[in-house]
Amino acid sequence: MITARLYRTLTLLAALGANSAGAQTLDLPPMTGSNPGPASRTTLGGYGDMHYNLDLESGAAEVDLHRLILFVGYDFSSAVRFRSELEVEHAVAGDGKPGHIAVEQAFIDVDLLGEALTLRAGMVLVPMGRINLWHEPPIFNGVERPLVEKLIIPSTWREGGVGLVGKLSDALSYQAFLVGGLDASGFSAKSGLRGGRQGMGEATATGLALTGRVDYKPLIGARVGVSGYYGLAGPNAELFQLGAGGVEALALDVPVTGLALDAQWRVGGFELAALWASFWVGDAASLSAALDGDGAPLGVDVASQLQGGYLEVGYDLLDRVESGDQRLIASLRVERLDTTADQAGDGRGQLREIAGLRYHPHSAVTFKADLIFSQADDGASGAGLDLGLGFMF
Repeated sequence: MITARLYRTLTLLAALGANSAGAQTLDLPPMTGSNPGPASRTTLGGYGDMHYNLDLESGAAEVDLHRLILFVGYDFSSAVRFRSELEVEHAVAGDGKPGHIAVEQAFIDVDLLGEALTLRAGMVLVPMGRINLWHEPPIFNGVERPLVEKLIIPSTWREGGVGLVGKLSDALSYQAFLVGGLDASGFSAKSGLRGGRQGMGEATATGLALTGRVDYKPLIGARVGVSGYYGLAGPNAELFQLGAGGVEALALDVPVTGLALDAQWRVGGFELAALWASFWVGDAASLSAALDGDGAPLGVDVASQLQGGYLEVGYDLLDRVESGDQRLIASLRVERLDTTADQAGDGRGQLREIAGLRYHPHSAVTFKADLIFSQADDGASGAGLDLGLGFMF
């Protein structure tokens, strides 16, 4: 996550993992932030990643400073805290440039009952899936984030909201928010719900959403999470239809319901991760027939169901070697996703296999390399090579 506590936790856990025998287990990052406890009330941090992507079939390549994020936190007191992230994507922002600058998080935490009950308000991360919450490059395998958590769960997904977070015990934690809803006019069969994210930029909030998550740690090194989402995306969109008097407003609810299950387990040098997620979009057929204000087709072709999942296994090749803070993790991820899961035979589903290697000279710095093989339902296939550098501080 975004606190100094997470950095120290990751550093300690990585050191334990590198020096362990086969029976040593690793705990996972904490779910909620807390007072980092420095002498100063201000905390600085951040993370970033750089990518090189090569299409092995066409030979086309790209190098990109994908993102650079600066974290600033301030403790008004031990019980009242501010946390924020400012993000620059693709290095250069401006008219005609590929990048953009955006606020990724900005919220206030107020402890009501210690760690058990904290009020959180501001721009928050929608607590769906793994990567939307834990997306710092050194803590996940793969140069690029899993495609399931881009197209099915539209990470990074943040909205304005208010809610409660808490840790009920060492094993059980939760998050629950009322947030601004999606904009249905941005949905598509190609990119799923991604275009509907509003990100609190003068966001229409006529339609709201409820979202939440529960995490359970049954044993050290293991975590199981379930997350859900329900909201209305239609009231946030400008939709029209042809009526007796010409082009007139079209009122649609477009209810969006999401469910995700994810799990992680780390023991010794082994790590295992899995995720399944599905979203259902109501009024999809009516939305696809909607017009813009000029009476032209709006072009929304979203399906009524989006679904995907993946299974990932990794092993630290330096687990039984005296390597200090270094780690060398070989991993394999198999993911299956379909942004039009309800439309059998349309060929949009795809299967991806990613074989990766992740080297840590330090627990907060990583070099990554992936071979990617994809096979679409329509017969198209692809292969690529990704190289990456990631860090957090």
